[in-house]
Parts: sequence; C-alpha cells; structure tokens
Amino acid sequence: MTFWWLAIKDLLIVVRDKKAFLTLIMMPLLLIAILGAAFGDVMKQDEDVTIEKFTLGIANLDKGELSTVLTDEVFTKALSKQIKVKSYDEDRLRAKIKDHKLSVGMIIPPNFTSALMSGSETKVKLLTVPDPGIKATIVQTVIEQFSNSISIEVFASQLAQPVNAGNQTRIVQPKKPSSDKITQPLLNETTINAKTKPVESFQYYAAAMGVMFLLMTVVQGVTTMILEKEQAVYNRLLLTKLTFTQYLTGKMLGLIIISLAQAFLIILGTKFLFGVDWGPSLSGIVLMTVGFVFNACGLGILAGSFIKTEKAFSVAGMFATQIMAAVGGSMVPLYLFPDWVNSITKFLPNGLALQTYLDLMSGATVSEILPAVAGSLGLGLLFFVFGLFRLSLERRGRYA
Repeated sequence: MTFWWLAIKDLLIVVRDKKAFLTLIMMPLLLIAILGAAFGDVMKQDEDVTIEKFTLGIANLDKGELSTVLTDEVFTKALSKQIKVKSYDEDRLRAKIKDHKLSVGMIIPPNFTSALMSGSETKVKLLTVPDPGIKATIVQTVIEQFSNSISIEVFASQLAQPVNAGNQTRIVQPKKPSSDKITQPLLNETTINAKTKPVESFQYYAAAMGVMFLLMTVVQGVTTMILEKEQAVYNRLLLTKLTFTQYLTGKMLGLIIISLAQAFLIILGTKFLFGVDWGPSLSGIVLMTVGFVFNACGLGILAGSFIKTEKAFSVAGMFATQIMAAVGGSMVPLYLFPDWVNSITKFLPNGLALQTYLDLMSGATVSEILPAVAGSLGLGLLFFVFGLFRLSLERRGRYA
C-alpha cells in the first residue's frame, strides 16, 4: 500500500490551495444559484405546452372485429392528425412506458370484442408516465365514446333481429341494457412508477453543474500528473520503492478522493443552501457518485496517456469537457435532445451520471439505478486498465 502516501500528498496540495477550493466548491454553487433562479420559470411552464400530436402504444390482445375497428379506424385513421399509433406486445409496451420512451399506451384485453357484443364488463388498461398531461384524457375519452356507441348499436341490432319460431316470425324484444352497462367504466388506468416526481430547475442544475465541474477537477488532476512527468518529479518518485503501477494507482486514488470530496460538498451545499432534493435514496446517491467519479477518473487517465505535455492536455481537456457538458445536458436541458442523443450520451461519464441523478430525484430506488452504477464502474475500470497499458508501452519504449 505504498501508493497511499501519494494520494494523501495530492489531497493535501488541494486543501492548502485556496484558489483550488474556490474553483472546486464555490464556483459550482454560484452557477447553480444563477441558473436555478434564471430558468426556474421556464421549467414550470412545461404543463402549459399544447400537445399537437403524440404517439400512442397499443397492445391488442383481442384481435377481434371491434378491437380492430378501434385501433385501425378510430385511432390510426380518424385521429391521425392528433395521434400516431404504434403496435407492441404487452411486455414491450410496459417497458416503453417505464423507460419514458412512450407517454401513453393501452392494452386491449382478449375478451374485448365478445364482452362489448354481449354487454358484459371489460376493461382496457391505460398505461401512462407520471403526469402525462392531456394525452391520457384524450385516449380515455375516445375509448369511452367508442364503448358507448358500440353498446347502443348492439342494442339496436338486437332489437330488430327476426327470430323464426315454427311458421311464425317474431321480433325478439331483448332486455334493454341498463345505463350502467352502457356507460360502464372501460378503463383501468395504471401509472408506471407512480411515485415519480417532476424535477425542478434547482435540482436539474445542481446535478448538471456538479457533474461538469467534477469533469474539470479530473482534467486538473491529470494535468498535474503530466506536469510531474515533464518536471522529472515522476522519475525521482520511481527511484524510490514506488513502482510504475503503484504510482498510477496512487494518482488515480488521490484524484478519486478529491473528486468525491468535491461531489459530496456540492450535494450537501445545494441541499442546505438551496433546498435541493436529491431524492429519497441516500444509498443510491452515494453509489452513483462513486461510480461516476471512478468512471470520470478512469477516462481522464486514459486521455492523459495519449498526451505528453501539460499545456496540450490542459487545452484539450477543457475543450473536451465543454463538449461533453454540452451534449451531456449540463448546458442544455436533456429533454431538448432527441432520444437517440440521450441514449448515446449514456456512454459518457457525465451523461450517464446526470440522467441517473435525475432519476433518483424523481424517486427511483437503488435497484433501478444499479445497472447505471455497474456500467460506470465497469467503464472506469476499463479506461484505467487501457490507460495503464498505454503508459506501460510508452515507458518500455522510452527505456528500451
């Protein structure tokens, strides 16, 4: 464990540097305060946005005549200007709603046609994301009107149906369906993740600015490591019993400790200064923070292994940080990007971390974010191993 003193040395340097403290802690809190206050009203206006057209996912388990009329004639054709229909099986539809790739979906039960024709009760399951707005109301109204019209038509057709009895023909006077059956509740609405809460502006920018400044911290840490190599500090350290692997591990560990300290100070600062709610799952926040820091530090080590000068890495690192922050949602809210962009940015440390933090703020549990944590840790380890291998090859070539 001879690399521990190297990590402690880096931590002490940062603690004693007042400029570094202001950059790591005060600047993020200041930006969070400015952006949170400036864009608070913008995020609160989301409920007033008029929805012109939306996608409705349908799982038709009935395949009968009436269910086909409802899906093909009513939703697909008659309402084509307001609704785009996509068909799925039940499991895939539930997954789409749960992942927020669809806002509204409905599951038509197997007995839908036969139940409507006989006047018995049947229920269509309406699946929605939390707070779907007017979309769910539109779908519900259409289905209820369809149900009522079918009930009336069935009653009328039964009323006029001739029945042969011997040599006589008589009109069957069926029992009129009660008004309860005509207006029976056809919908069984289910909301996936019903405890999900909307994310406010201060919450969003607390996470967004936090991950961006953590990337900057990693760039500064790797820049210092490259500067040590330029100033021959690295070579003098290797004259001790410290091996090359121990040196890199010590630098990585020191960078992780500094970044974790910064992350938790930002989280605590935003919570007590601005009242930011990071979500009910404390363990989820801790796990995701550790995973993100490890991922970002590993990527920094890997990037630093390809650049030999401190100035070059400082410029390239800050430029890359700004690009990652822009596409990862730190500068522009994620909901303005297409879904495929948000999916790609999950391979970036900050993109995956920000989206996971927002899920936690919305009420996600630890089990729901474990795949993201595992992905962050796995990518961080992969980046570190590749960086170690790259620097080992460079060192062997230099001293061969």
